[in-house]
Amino acid sequence: MRIMMVNGKLILKKVLFSQSIFLSTGIMVIGLVLSKSLGFLREIFVAKIFGVSYLCDAYLIAILFPISIMGAISQAIGVSLIPIFSKKDFNIYYLYLLIISFLSFLISFIVYLSPSIVINILGQGFPFDVKEISKFLLKNMAPAIFFIGVSGFFNAFSYVNKNYLFPALSGILYNLSLIFGLTVLYKNFNLLGLSWGVNIASFLFTLLPILFFFRKRPIEKDLNIFRVFSETKILFLSFLPYLLVSSLSQINVMIDKMIASFLSEGSISALNFAYKIVETPISIFGFALATVLMPFFSEKAYNGEKEKIVETLNKSLSFLFYLIIPIIIIFLSASETIVKIVYFRGAFDEKALFMTKESLIFYSLGLFAYCSNLILLRVYWSINRIKIPIIVSIFALFLNLILDLILGKFLSYKGLALATSLSGIFRFALLLIFLQVYFQTNFQLAKNLLKPLLAIILKIKLW
Repeated sequence: MRIMMVNGKLILKKVLFSQSIFLSTGIMVIGLVLSKSLGFLREIFVAKIFGVSYLCDAYLIAILFPISIMGAISQAIGVSLIPIFSKKDFNIYYLYLLIISFLSFLISFIVYLSPSIVINILGQGFPFDVKEISKFLLKNMAPAIFFIGVSGFFNAFSYVNKNYLFPALSGILYNLSLIFGLTVLYKNFNLLGLSWGVNIASFLFTLLPILFFFRKRPIEKDLNIFRVFSETKILFLSFLPYLLVSSLSQINVMIDKMIASFLSEGSISALNFAYKIVETPISIFGFALATVLMPFFSEKAYNGEKEKIVETLNKSLSFLFYLIIPIIIIFLSASETIVKIVYFRGAFDEKALFMTKESLIFYSLGLFAYCSNLILLRVYWSINRIKIPIIVSIFALFLNLILDLILGKFLSYKGLALATSLSGIFRFALLLIFLQVYFQTNFQLAKNLLKPLLAIILKIKLW
């Protein structure tokens, strides 16, 4: 009787835990769907106002550093802080906040004084006048660098305290502000209005998690200055590896844009508009699921429950597979229709439609790999085997660069998108193989995914 009661309690705990994961994922998905819907609306306005032009290219390169690059750094810092925050050591909360705030302010100040440092690297293929526009925009976006820089800290605190709603809602405020900047501020203040729209959006993106952090009011505030240097070293050693492995997709896209600055006018814009479409399922499904699973993987790894990690990873990848593969098929078969619905208005003409459609086709080939890599990296991070994804990521990064140079020469902007997809698939395959060897799963994950994949390919071929 007692054994039955114990088994019943264990089953109940499993059910409740599974429900909590899917409930948390559901909350994030709802928030992200709303945010991404507004993100689509934002991109519609960008396409309508600028089309695929040098002005649009200049804006996208200027916004690349404060939003994409600093966003990736901030997110990496946040993920690396989750295990620290999970220990509920309130003594170092404010110390880390001080370190991150200072570093974010320093970077923001340097970019304000010399935006050419960034633009001469990211937009090195631009004509002189386009570079000057990008420099002006980036200089006035300097405050956004600070706000995005500290956002990872506050989001990590929210996730550890099971608050998935505020970070998700922050994306809604962010996109609404960018739309306001494009439609109102740009109309009235020209390029300066564009920059301040980004600054306002970045502030509002951080606002809700900040309010949640100070509402929780951790009890102790140990700002021992002698700990600053040691904790800064720990922070860098912790987040730099994760920055490389977690942000490879963004780094590849950044490399695409840098090389695209040497190609025809509008190449950067076309790649950007296409990737924004592909990025939607990555954020809604891949990022949401990976974020919710991270604390679970960390807890099970700490307790030595490897079988639980393998079981959850199998289910998560299978679940993700059945979600993403139909989306890939839709992107491949209806790319022109999708781009027309989303962007085809205003300055977005037939040329823009054609370039964006082709970019979407090649980016979508790596969609499942992009999403899956987010989950696999959380597993490696949880089991403290970060060297493997670092090595794999470096190989994938160089592969993307080599393929960019080769395929870009023959396929132009299409080759850049294809290179990103191929490097993402290569990375996924290696990460999965090494993970299966570590857990000794006998390639169970591969078998679970291979059977339905072959069935889908067969159906498409017969069709």
